[in-house]
Parts: sequence; C-alpha cells; structure tokens
Amino acid sequence: MNKVLVIGCGSIGQRHIRALLSIGEKKIAVYRTGKGQSSKLDKGIEDSVVEFNNEEDAFAWNPTHIIISNPTSLHLEYLMKGINTGSNLFVEKPLTSNYSDLEDAPVSLNSIAGYDGVVGFNLRFHSLFKKIKRVISEHGYGDVIYGHLTVGHYLPFWHPYEDYRDSYASRSDMGGGAIRTLSHEIDLAQYLFGRIKRVFAKVEQLGSLEIDVDDVVDIILETDSCKRLSVHMDFLNPVPAREGKILFENGLLEYNYNCGEIY
Repeated sequence: MNKVLVIGCGSIGQRHIRALLSIGEKKIAVYRTGKGQSSKLDKGIEDSVVEFNNEEDAFAWNPTHIIISNPTSLHLEYLMKGINTGSNLFVEKPLTSNYSDLEDAPVSLNSIAGYDGVVGFNLRFHSLFKKIKRVISEHGYGDVIYGHLTVGHYLPFWHPYEDYRDSYASRSDMGGGAIRTLSHEIDLAQYLFGRIKRVFAKVEQLGSLEIDVDDVVDIILETDSCKRLSVHMDFLNPVPAREGKILFENGLLEYNYNCGEIY
C-alpha cells in the first residue's frame, strides 16, 4: 500500500492531499514546520492524515512517495533528503530557486539520472496544450514563424487569506519572484517548441507592491522549432491571464487557458 508524505501544507500542499483522498489513497502524512501562512489544515483533511511536526519522525514513517510543496527555497534541500529515502518523488516547480545551488548539491545530478521523480510542471499534461502541441507537430499550417506566451496575476488578489507581502512568492529569501512562481510558461516553451538554443531576458521590479522580488519578466527565446518566441510574466495584471498566440506560415493559433479555448 502507498504511504504518501506531503512536505509543506500551504494551499498547494492541501490541494495535493485532497487529490490523493479523491483517488482513494488511505495512508497520507504531512510534515509541517508551522511557519507558513496556513496555521492549521482545512476541515475534511485534518482527520484524514497523520501530522508530523518533527522532520526525523516524518521520514521515519517510511513513505513510499513524497510530495515536496514547501517554499521554493527549500525544494532542492528536501529533494535530496527524499532521494536518500528511496521514495518516489514529486517536487513542486521550480526545482530550485537558484541554479548555482545545484553545484553544491550533496548528491551529484549524474548519480540520480533515471531516478523516479518528477517536477510539477503539470500544464504540459493539460488537454489544451496537448492539442496545441499536436497542431505544431503535424505541420498542417506550416512552420512556426513566431510565438508569444503570457501569464499575469495581481499578486494581492492571489491568496486572499494571507498578506501577499508575507507569501513565498513575494520574498527573495523564500525563492519568490514572477520568474520562479509563474515558470510554467518556461516549461511550456520547451514542451511546445523544443530545446532552447538562445535566451535574452529582462527580469525587473516595476510595480509598487512593497516586495523585494521581480514582478515583471520578459524573455526572448530561440528554440528548435521557433526562431522568435517571447514569454511574458507579471504580478501586476488586475485580470488573471494565461494566453498566447502562435503564427504559422499559413495560419494563426490563439489560446486562452482560463477559458479553455483555442482559436
């Protein structure tokens, strides 16, 4: 029987727990430090899980699967701890808040090649993006000329139950910032258009949200199948947006993820 340990129980951690319960998982435990914004588990969850406040006790529970959904700055640390248990691993995106941290990781990346783990860039599995991928791959409208992907949220509206200035997304010490928190579009760029060959980016703080991280990001990419691909991310858009357009030699595709539509 599976034994699933969820590390970090903010909004996404509790969503994982609800999903596990919905598919019939019975043995679920959580490890919480109590330092996050959610002081207690939601009703309907708290009676269905084992709760640990001590890290050693949590790992001694011998989980078969571990979900790492704590702040971004802790992802790599707990990934390495999870690898040492031999468990199957799911780590929320991004893998680390600082690429240079990989150089100091206690386990070399080569030594974990083929390890049974996955990073939570889940949008590539959504039916809308699978269909877009199929349209690109079939070349029915010719080659891609350019693409544009955009995502925007107004950060103070994102989690209304907490002060956005205390959220991991708005704090550099917790691995926040638009480029990390909204990084699904970077993964989608690779999923839809292939390996990234060149990159230029402006990562800046342009708003007045009283945060110490970037709130507007613009990236220009060249990939295997798209010579000009732009990605925009921001924490300032008052209307939530996740949309894009792809110009082909013989057609234009536009999508709106929030509406679930492709034109």
